[in-house]
This record gives sequence, structure tokens and C-alpha cells, in this order.
Amino acid sequence: MTDFGEVVRASVTGLAAALPEIVRDVAEDLLSESRDEVPIDQMDLSNSGKVTVAGSAPVVEGAVSYDTPYAVIQHEAEEFRHQDGRKARYLADPHRANADRYLKYIASRGGQAMGG
Repeated sequence: MTDFGEVVRASVTGLAAALPEIVRDVAEDLLSESRDEVPIDQMDLSNSGKVTVAGSAPVVEGAVSYDTPYAVIQHEAEEFRHQDGRKARYLADPHRANADRYLKYIASRGGQAMGG
């Protein structure tokens, strides 16, 4: 019979190794979803989007950001008029809309990484 401690250590090691990739997958998906809503004029705002993953288990953080001088105001100013399908809250809304799917993905991939 396998030692319980060995099983736990192997599970934790597997999860720790997989966490950066899991977080990157979710952040990349959020970037893709937000690009469907980000206001476009000359594509500068959309093209400035990027994913950053930092840390190591047990704390791995992912971030999606847009890096133009006007990114924040375009995100927050709901009174601005944009092209069809484009809008303010282009990052917050897709995050909220996909939160459950992201949590399920993290749980599933985490379970697989732990040998489940």
C-alpha cells in the first residue's frame, strides 16, 4: 500500500508545477475574450493587451492589462460611444461573465495535476 504522505507530497508537487500554466491559460482566455469587446480605432488599445504571470505555488497571480495612456478611461467611461460590439468595461465584463467557467477550469486542471 502506498504511503499517504507520499501521495500528498506527489499531489502537491504536481499542482505546484501546473499552477503557472493553469493561471496563464485563464489569463490568455480572458485577454482573448476582452479583445472581442475592446474599443478599436487604430487597434492600438487592442494590440497593447498582454498577460503577465508571476509567483510560484502556493501563490501564482495572473494579470491581463492594456497599456496605452487612455486604456483606463476607455474602460471606465461608459458614456463613450464605440463601434458595434465594442464598449467600456471591456475587461471587467468578460471576467465577470466567465468567472464560473474559469473556476471550473482551474478546479479540473488542478485535480488532473494532483493525479485525480
